[in-house]
Amino acid sequence: MTKSRPAPNLGSEFFNPFPRYLQIRNILLRRFNDGFAAGDRFPSEYQLCTEFGVSRETVREALRGLESDGLIARHRGKGTFVVRLPDTAQDKRLTGLVEDFTELKLDTDASVIRSGVETPPMRIASALRLAAGERLFRILRLREVDGKPFACHDAFLPLDIGSALAHLDLTHTTLFGELRRTLGIKLVEIYQHIDALTADVSLARLLELEVGAPLLVTRRALSHRRTGAQTMFFESYFRADRYYYTVQLKQRGGKPLRPAPAGDARTNRLRTASSQR
Repeated sequence: MTKSRPAPNLGSEFFNPFPRYLQIRNILLRRFNDGFAAGDRFPSEYQLCTEFGVSRETVREALRGLESDGLIARHRGKGTFVVRLPDTAQDKRLTGLVEDFTELKLDTDASVIRSGVETPPMRIASALRLAAGERLFRILRLREVDGKPFACHDAFLPLDIGSALAHLDLTHTTLFGELRRTLGIKLVEIYQHIDALTADVSLARLLELEVGAPLLVTRRALSHRRTGAQTMFFESYFRADRYYYTVQLKQRGGKPLRPAPAGDARTNRLRTASSQR
């Protein structure tokens, strides 16, 4: 019985930096724990060529890696069979509030890459309903965890607030924390948007990734006035191989639901409602 799922033709959908055979190999690796057992028949080369829309040589190259790892065995005239399931690695990605990283004594800091008065991109000017030519104070920072790039935080703020923040040491703190504690500003969140993107040249350089690598993006509009008008815009670009987003739901009565265990101990301790800058 064939265990593979039907999928759309992916021949033109792969992002360019990674060879197709490696991407196919990674997809097949994820499928091993989806109902396979040692001795099961593995999809044929023809089936995989049809599913992924690639040449037989590309599929063969993907299967060579699985065979060399001892996961499958190919027998001429009989087909390909599962020998063993791959070892399940723990998820080492982090999740939760950046503020919690410091409290848990993780090695994290943020360096300011860009700071000053700028005309914001049209999409941000439109979101904040700015007048034509109106300028904001931009603070762009790169956050590292354990000495490696983790996220890029981009903030657009009113001129007086941004200028006040720029005079602070932002290395071991978050902008939200400084806005609340140091500047005494009460923040009201208007909306939050979560998206997935691929890294362009500038983000790839900052985060030390290949161009086209996956990123998790959060965008948040906030107000510091009782009017409810959007006055601040925050964007964070997280390396998808180092971070995932979690939402902690509450039962009736306000008691939080217990999240299912995942990842290592410090990851579990970082589960929370959302990420902060």
